[in-house]
Order: sequence, then C-alpha cells, then structure tokens
Amino acid sequence: MKRQRGHGQHSSCSSCCSCEHYGRRAFLGRLGAAGGSALALKMGLFGAATAEVLGAARAAGAGEKPVIRVAFSREDVESYFMGWPGAAYDIAASQQRYIEIMKGAAERLGLALDITGEPLTTAEEGEAFAAETVEKEPLGALLVVTSLNTGWPAVQGFLENRGELPTLVFAPQGMQFTPHLQPYRTMPRVFVGTTQHVEWLETAMGMFQAMWRMKSTRMATIAGDEEREETLAPLGTVLHHMPLAYFAELYDGTADCAEAEEIAAAYTRGAEDIVEPDQAEILEAARTYVANRQLMEAKGCHAVTMDCLGLVTARRTPPPCMAYLQLMNEGTCGACERDVPAALSLLLSSYLLGKPAFLHNPSPNTVHNTYMGAHCTAPTKMDGFDAEESPYILRSHHESDLGVAPQVILREEQEVTLMKFINPGSLMAASGKILTNIETQPDDGVGGCRTAFEMTVDGVTDSRDIRGHHNVLIYGNHLPMLRAYCQFAGIEASHIAGGPM
Repeated sequence: MKRQRGHGQHSSCSSCCSCEHYGRRAFLGRLGAAGGSALALKMGLFGAATAEVLGAARAAGAGEKPVIRVAFSREDVESYFMGWPGAAYDIAASQQRYIEIMKGAAERLGLALDITGEPLTTAEEGEAFAAETVEKEPLGALLVVTSLNTGWPAVQGFLENRGELPTLVFAPQGMQFTPHLQPYRTMPRVFVGTTQHVEWLETAMGMFQAMWRMKSTRMATIAGDEEREETLAPLGTVLHHMPLAYFAELYDGTADCAEAEEIAAAYTRGAEDIVEPDQAEILEAARTYVANRQLMEAKGCHAVTMDCLGLVTARRTPPPCMAYLQLMNEGTCGACERDVPAALSLLLSSYLLGKPAFLHNPSPNTVHNTYMGAHCTAPTKMDGFDAEESPYILRSHHESDLGVAPQVILREEQEVTLMKFINPGSLMAASGKILTNIETQPDDGVGGCRTAFEMTVDGVTDSRDIRGHHNVLIYGNHLPMLRAYCQFAGIEASHIAGGPM
C-alpha cells in the first residue's frame, strides 16, 4: 500500500548541533578543503585515527606535500625598454606579487613550491630546467612568462623535453600575442593560462591540488563477492573492490548506534517536510551513513560506490540515499549503483570546482527539446561546501517505496554544467540552465526519482543527442575550467552531445 504520512514537519534549522565536531576537514584530512559538515559525526565514533587513515597522501608518502616546480621565463635584466610588457612594468615587484599569490594558495591547499631563483632566458636553459625537473619527480611544473618575445623560447625548450610531466604556463596580459599560444593548443598535459587577472595563479594551484587529490583517492567499490585493487590511468585513483556482504554486515552492527540517532534527529530537524518515511526508517537511513563511514575507515578509502539496488531489491538493507547526500556534502562522494565513472565525476566536481554535484538518470524531453534528470539522492550544498543548504523534503525511495530519499529543491534559472567521465581518460560536458523542478506524487501521473529537474542544454539541436547515463549536474558554468583541466591532466574532453567541448 502506498504510504502517505505527511508529517508536515518544518524547520529553519538545517544543521546538526550535537554532532558537528567531526567535520569534513578531519574526514578528508590532507585531501580535504576548507569548510565544515552540517551533519558530521562526533569524534568519539571513529576517533582521531580516521584523519590519519583517510587523509594519508598515498602518492607522495605519509607526511609529505606534493611539490610544484616553478620558474620564470624572461630576459635577465632589471627593467625593460620598449616592447611588451613595457618599461612601466616593474619586473621585481611583479615577480614578487606572483610569488606571494602562489605561496599563499599553496599553503592553503597543502602544496609545496620549489621556485628556481634564476630566470630561464633561452631555449637551452628551458631544456636544462626540464631535465632537472623531471629528475626530481614533482607533481608538475608551473612556468611564468614575463616578457613577450624572449620568454617563449625557454617555454618551448622546457615543454619539448619534460616528457609527460603536467605543466601549467601563466602568461599574463602583456606577455603574449595569439601566435605565441598556437603551438600549445593541443599539446598533451599542458595548459597555458593567459589573462589580465594575475590571481589566476590561485586557480593554477587549485588545478594541481585537484590532480593530486584524484591521484591520492582510494575509492571503495562494493558489489559481488571479490576483494581486489586496481589503479585507474591516467587519474591514478585506486579502486578497492569488496564484497557486497561486507557493507550489509557493517549495517547490521549499527543497530544500537547512538550517533545514528543523533544523525536521524538532524535529518528530521533539517527537513522542510516529511512525507512517506516514519521515524524508524529515518533512523535506518542514518545507520547507512554510519556503516559507510565505518567501511571507508576500515579499508582506508575516501569515497564509495555500491550496488545499492542489489541490497534494496533483496530487502537486505535500506536505500543509502541520505548517507550519500551527506558524503557529497562533506566533499567526498557516495555514488549509486557502483558507477565508477559517475563517482569520479562527483569527486572531480568537489576537488576542482569546490562544490558537490547531483548524479542523475537522464531523460530527453522531446516535447520541449530540453533535458530532464532525476535521482533519489542529491547534495544540499550545491552552492559550495560553506554555503547555505538547499531545502529538502524527506521522501521514500521511489522504486521500492522503502526507506528515506531526499527531494532536494534546486534553484530555477540557475546556470549549470552537465558533466560525466566517459572513462577515466575521457570526459564530456555542456552548460545550460535549470528551468523547473519536477514533482512526483502518487496520483499525478509522473514517475521517476524524487529530486528531478528540467533544463536547457547549450549547443544541442536535439535533446536525444545528449550522451551518458548518471551524468552529474553542477551549479555554475564551468566549461572553461573543465577544458583547461582536461588538457592539463591528460584527459580527452568533448561536448556532451559529441564534438569539441
């Protein structure tokens, strides 16, 4: 029988007051970014070891920071005369400003800079710096061009001799014309940033950090009965495959968990309304979060994707929809249906763009020639980890009418990005705008998952051309950043309907 309990509980409080100590910083450790978690566990549940296990920077060894090699490419003079950037450009003061921006961002993001003291003035010096840099095995290199013509030969010498080392080149306004940039449009693992905004160097540091975090992430993939590990190229992300029964056993062990009761109370307080679920089901939903966190700590993993429908179909555990909402809000991810490319997409949104994304099932709207998406879990921190939460309603999981699933109310007229890894080395994306939320009620003739939307997609003639399943929706137009990151990280980029992004 269809349940219609409609408790009508409204609250302006969307955060957990009693269990906010164990936050996103502690959970992600050095892989994390700034910000807190509204529904975070108390330190007493897992203890301080969680930060050590989950925050271990695997690729560089415990306690080490990834290193970025930095050099300036220019004439070795105290001042310029004629030609760009001009005699009015203060070389020393400008270089100091660049260094301060880079150092400040690196400190915030947990990166180490190795800045060479002497400028690179010739192609031969660029080549020598490449050899020295490759030998040191840093995470990547950043070259700052500070003279129009004499700065570029050294860049060319470096790029042609650095192998596959990921490299960013920054050439602010006054240091380049279009012909200087043409050789690097398609060069693998290189992106040249040219802008009048010198603060872009902060973005450059963020791109290095995102690449490092993808490389340092261990993801639990839960299905079947096998346990093994594999590494995904070119990202470096490690998959730790494990049996589905392992999660079910952990869930059974949370039956008397006091922290789950606190989390269930927070879910209830934060909800705009409660329609189908009762309090017992809300508590069960909180237990799935605790079980996920226990699993991630036990296996040293930072993210999870699971064959959740298999367990729900067998009525073995409830849907983990609320747990995945919270994991995404914390800056990691819980991805449905053991979809590894979708999980990688959620992680990249968090790591690179600083906000969680909404994984969803796609549907073309052939009447409006638009795109519809729906799923039973969505983050409420769509604007960013430190932003206000979106309103949500507690509903049942629509396919089973069991458990708890959030109906998150998305912002209409919001510019958004659709994105999905096709595979670990290929990503597709497009921009668009949310038109409306889609409601699903028992008798309104509309089906599908609880959080649902309709949107336009830029550059699409026929909505049936939109590729992918479990695409992710991100607030904001991030195509320029995604294009830059893909070229820098060695990932093929394309439009979600095919062709260039």
